[in-house]
Amino acid sequence: MDESPPPSKPAPWKRPRVLAAAVVLLLAGLGGGAWAYGTLTEPCTGAPLPVTVVAQPEIAPALRDIADRFGTQRHRVAGRCVEVQITAENSARIAADLGGGRATADAWVAESAVWFTVARQAGADESVIPPLAAPLAGSPVVLATTRPAGEELKAAGVEPSWRLLRSADAEGVGLARRMLDPADHTTGTFAMIALDQVAGARGRFLDDLKRAAPKSMPSLLDDLTALERFDRPLVVTSEQAVVAYNETHRPNPAVVLTPREGTLMLDYPFANIAKDPQRREAVEAFASALRSRSTRETLQRFGFRAPDGTLNGTYARRHGLDGDPPRPLKLPTPRQLDRAFRAWK
Repeated sequence: MDESPPPSKPAPWKRPRVLAAAVVLLLAGLGGGAWAYGTLTEPCTGAPLPVTVVAQPEIAPALRDIADRFGTQRHRVAGRCVEVQITAENSARIAADLGGGRATADAWVAESAVWFTVARQAGADESVIPPLAAPLAGSPVVLATTRPAGEELKAAGVEPSWRLLRSADAEGVGLARRMLDPADHTTGTFAMIALDQVAGARGRFLDDLKRAAPKSMPSLLDDLTALERFDRPLVVTSEQAVVAYNETHRPNPAVVLTPREGTLMLDYPFANIAKDPQRREAVEAFASALRSRSTRETLQRFGFRAPDGTLNGTYARRHGLDGDPPRPLKLPTPRQLDRAFRAWK
């Protein structure tokens, strides 16, 4: 009979170290690269490796939240801890900077993939701007108004429609229509494409929209409460912008009016535009973190849908939205995009 003692179990104080090693090996196998070792809690040696991500302003706050969490996990490249800085900038400006060789960021989160095309047409290095990039989130382009105006339109039997932009009167309800310049803001671009597809994007109403156009999304949404007493605002915006607006205007929230014909979606693609090899690797580490479940939850908490257009039921109920994707319009042709960009010129 074998009377040898049973194998000894590892001491309890050793188990966390073994588990940590297993986690590191798993991450290295999944991610492939030295940065995976950055999940350990040991301090970094040497100077940090800073990378800058320039992002469309409305998604920048959510990305800062994600970048802060990424920083606490001490991801490494070549032994240096990666530090991600998020800078907010309009996509039209970044496309122009890339076209002129003036861009200094390491990654770009544009409002829509159409801005990659704009950047390449402006002369950007085609080896830097990817033909395709994974979208981080979705937000449909919608109409919005105040809650009292929305109830008034409903009582008059007015259905949400892109056609409402063509006239200042809807079944006797006067409308103060507002949208941003299609050449600078994708919400305006997609509104013009929607009009082109369902209602015709020609007519004197374009002059009215151009004259009344605000300069930015914040000033556009300010018109929801700053108009004259009897004006009923109707603005073209994104669903996420309405959610963000309502967070600071709870006594007088805006309501989303999703056009019955359908709409197009802002998709916020992430592009690695760094040229330095170490910075490219650092950006890829952050890009990997952006594919996590916690990132999706953070983006939906800030009012963004998943890239497929769905919205978690909890967030949908909280913001009075439909969790299912809105009906899509046809994807625009290059000719439609060009017409939309030039609509007000």
